[in-house]
Amino acid sequence: MFNDMTIVTTAVSSFNNAALYSPYFIVAGLFSLPLFFMVFLYGQNFISKFGITNRDFEDKIGLLSVASLVIWLFLFGGNYAVIRDSISLLPLSIATILFVSCAYIINRVKKHKYLEKIHNKKLRWFLFLLVLILAGFSAKPTLWGVLLQLSAVVCGIIVGDRFHKDFSGVFIPILVFLFMTVLLLMQPEYFRFGQLGNLTFIHVLALLLCGFFCVTTLATRYVKAKSKIYNSAYIKLKWLFRIMSLLALILFVLTESVPVFVGLMLCCMMNEMLTIYHSKNFPEHVFKQSLACVLICFGIMIICPLITMLGIVYLLSVPNKIKIKDFTGLL
Repeated sequence: MFNDMTIVTTAVSSFNNAALYSPYFIVAGLFSLPLFFMVFLYGQNFISKFGITNRDFEDKIGLLSVASLVIWLFLFGGNYAVIRDSISLLPLSIATILFVSCAYIINRVKKHKYLEKIHNKKLRWFLFLLVLILAGFSAKPTLWGVLLQLSAVVCGIIVGDRFHKDFSGVFIPILVFLFMTVLLLMQPEYFRFGQLGNLTFIHVLALLLCGFFCVTTLATRYVKAKSKIYNSAYIKLKWLFRIMSLLALILFVLTESVPVFVGLMLCCMMNEMLTIYHSKNFPEHVFKQSLACVLICFGIMIICPLITMLGIVYLLSVPNKIKIKDFTGLL
């Protein structure tokens, strides 16, 4: 009854239950506020010492944020043995994220020639083996999980090294973050995010904000203002997607369904694309602010302060202040 292991196991189980049913990520974010405040004061000066300026920060922010996510997945230590369903797509989804992320990282590392600065070949092999060890141990104790993640990482490294064209510095990171947000909704208890069917209002709001800023970043980055849609057609299409978005939002809050969430994000994105395409000109700073908000929200949601700090530093590099009407005007 008073066995030490029983007491420890009970304590860990109680902590896990509390983390599953309560917005633990908000508590972690509140405790990280002093760190975020220090980044707000000295972040830009600290980044500049590594040769990263405001001009090239946007080009390197994708590499830094995706690398942080990969490290988080490695150190997170998710256990495939606790997956809710035996036919869950979660292991394959995580392997997909690792494959795409590793391919993207190696491609960007080649572009900036970071590996060429490491002249010691033994150190290069050591780093490669370290990545493989972390990838394997993060999927223990199931052997198939270890092999799956190792294969995803190795294949990603090979593809990133052999692919001669440069990957987009915005599209792939945002796609990875959006996919990861869907995974948090698909099986939140695996990531200690919450319990499916029992997500609080804060959980749902965090998912909606992160998804909204992801699709807003893509829309503001890749859609150009052309002003080629007739006003009558524009108004009808806008109201169509608004009604669809509202219905999808209500249905998502009631059901917490993954397909409904994806449909809601697509409706929001189409609505924003119509607004931008119909306008004569669109301010560029909205894209930068949206990208910064993605990093801030996503980092807090998965409890990875490093990604949030990158978002804060990037937001400080944008001269324009955030205005809510810039984002609400897109809908």
